[in-house]
Amino acid sequence: MLVVVAVLAGASIPLFFDPGFYYVDDSQSGAFGQWYEIGRRVLDLDWSLINPRVWQSGNYLAEGAWGILSPVLWVVGIGAHLTGSALIFSTVIKMLCLVLGAVGVYALARNFGALRPWAALVAVAAPLAGFTLYMDAPSWANGLMAWSFLPLTWVLARRAVLQAKSPVLPILSSIALVGIGYAHATIFLAITLAGLIVEAFLSKHRPSIVRSFALATAAGSFAVIVHLPGLLTAPVTGRTSGVANTDLLTVNLSGLFASSTPVGTPGILFFNAQFPYAPLLYIAWFLPLLAFVDLSRLRELLRRRLSIVIVLVAALVGVLLPSDFGPLRFPVRMMPYLTLAVLLLVAVGLSHARPVVLGRNRFLLAGGLVLLGAGLTFSAGPQYVKVLAVVTVLILAAIWLSYRILGDHPLPLLGRESAGWLAGKSVATVAGAAIALTVLLLVPQHISSPTSPLPDYSVPNDVSDYQQQLENAVGDVIVVGGVADVSASGAWDETLVGNLWYVTEENVQNAYSAVYYTPYNSLTCMQYNGSTCGALYDRLFTTMPDTGKTVVDLMGISSIQAVKDVVPKKDWSVVPAGWHIAEDTDQTRLIVRDEPVAGAGSVVWASDGTEVTVLSEDAMGVTFRVDAIGADGGQVALSRIPWPGYQATGGTVSAEPVDTFLLGVDIDAAELGKTVTVSFYAPGYPLQLAAAALLLLLLAGWPIARLIGRRRNGDGPFIRMARASRIPAAEVPA
Repeated sequence: MLVVVAVLAGASIPLFFDPGFYYVDDSQSGAFGQWYEIGRRVLDLDWSLINPRVWQSGNYLAEGAWGILSPVLWVVGIGAHLTGSALIFSTVIKMLCLVLGAVGVYALARNFGALRPWAALVAVAAPLAGFTLYMDAPSWANGLMAWSFLPLTWVLARRAVLQAKSPVLPILSSIALVGIGYAHATIFLAITLAGLIVEAFLSKHRPSIVRSFALATAAGSFAVIVHLPGLLTAPVTGRTSGVANTDLLTVNLSGLFASSTPVGTPGILFFNAQFPYAPLLYIAWFLPLLAFVDLSRLRELLRRRLSIVIVLVAALVGVLLPSDFGPLRFPVRMMPYLTLAVLLLVAVGLSHARPVVLGRNRFLLAGGLVLLGAGLTFSAGPQYVKVLAVVTVLILAAIWLSYRILGDHPLPLLGRESAGWLAGKSVATVAGAAIALTVLLLVPQHISSPTSPLPDYSVPNDVSDYQQQLENAVGDVIVVGGVADVSASGAWDETLVGNLWYVTEENVQNAYSAVYYTPYNSLTCMQYNGSTCGALYDRLFTTMPDTGKTVVDLMGISSIQAVKDVVPKKDWSVVPAGWHIAEDTDQTRLIVRDEPVAGAGSVVWASDGTEVTVLSEDAMGVTFRVDAIGADGGQVALSRIPWPGYQATGGTVSAEPVDTFLLGVDIDAAELGKTVTVSFYAPGYPLQLAAAALLLLLLAGWPIARLIGRRRNGDGPFIRMARASRIPAAEVPA
């Protein structure tokens, strides 16, 4: 209860400085609209894997972080449909994630043998650390969600493997984590399970070893289901696949050495500046208390808790990687996992590796670490010198009092007898005071850095304000441009950004995308948040070389909104033949076809001599009849991006896209009068099905084996294995 109350109190402090703290950047342009659309899909029982009407944003499996296979996000999505305020709903979801992460850290620290007070301290510190509080919580919601399940999954896995508890909860928790679709969290889940396998081998307990592999197989099976399609789609996307270093959001050692300082800024190349002006690398002010730990005893403790070391080393290597390492970008994203491992080490060390006599030299070392962190912080951001000085004095005082109390020294002004007043209560006293200070230090932290360093689109807070745009639009829509000044009055009255278009329930293709399809992206110059360049307006009416049709015809667009501050007047003032003005204001112009066309997804072109009739279509595919075809066969184009996974029955998916960005289907002359079906399947779906079967087998078979092991007697191999599934490994001594 103390952990929950402290985390809620700490997480509420930013709201006094910025009520919209937990609703900025990607939470505005990406997360809330995504949640809303997932909720619609669940309520409509729409389980399609792809949405051609939002083009490059609609390959939800490749996007990964869409989490369409996540029961957690299904519930969140339904909630997004019921809420009236996107701001309040996002804030509540973020708060719940912070609390879930804290409770998981507490349980995990306890499972590793940490005393309750120290476990509570690190549990409060973990979700209030700099990167989690300033980046994941305000903006990168999927990162926060996935991280919040990791400590819980880790502790449940340890209980199932080493203590022979039920495997159902850790498997379900693994599914919840992996289903979010956040690659970094899945990677660190794999690392924690690998560390658990190592611990099982060190225990020399065969049932634990078997259980560790079985649990890793279950989690890995769901990871295959979620992440394999994205991996197989990656080669045709615009995501970096090599190794490069632009220094963007990379971490240096000086920043890590200052991770005990809660204010200031590290020297990190941010999106639009050299410094983020927020303490992104802050872990906890009490890290210098490691000076009160006997390192030789700590080393011995960690030999029996090697998974902490494995995660620590992996996270340290991860944050020090170059900016682009294969599909992984922004190494600083791994700070929450480094924070978790460091805090677990602190909890275990302070619980069981403090020296019998706490000498003055250890206090001097701790104080030196505080001053070193403050010095490095000052060199990176000297403008924070006043608040930094105040915070440094407070931390030095807290370290000194901790030294006096933990070392059984008299307290100042209270006389020699005060050394005995806290006999048996020194740990609880120090940890409790440290929790209070952890929360209170968020006040000067947010005085100096009141908001996330990520941008705020200043979009409206109420869901109803996202449902009034494009009221006169018809059919599929594309928006040309984007809001130039997000803080201008009425900036969002007529247009929106990214996934917020889903809330309008119009078919707008300017949704948020993290993967890109390069030819489409080059044609539309569409950014990750759906904004485009002004030149797109003119391009939409250019004729493409392969088909001889305009881009708007090939895309099935019936409505175009031009943002006048971005699109040149010489372009938006032209209304092509067959179109008319439906809305015209100072900010935007909406033009609509006189005769709207079918939206994206169907056949939009056939080669000379080829005629087809579309018989049926949906998000997952199209069926058409071949009415005419030349002796040498023919080709049709569908208004779909040719993602890996499309298959054609009665035809062949073209090796090259039509007009660089359309799905082509080659048809043999022998197919005259027959039907051709084009369907989308998840890339690698046979492996996904096999993984699903294996996951279900483990999820059902393991509990059954445990039940048989409890109720049956006998000497058969299966009965012995079933009984072994309930035998715990030897307790790890403190």
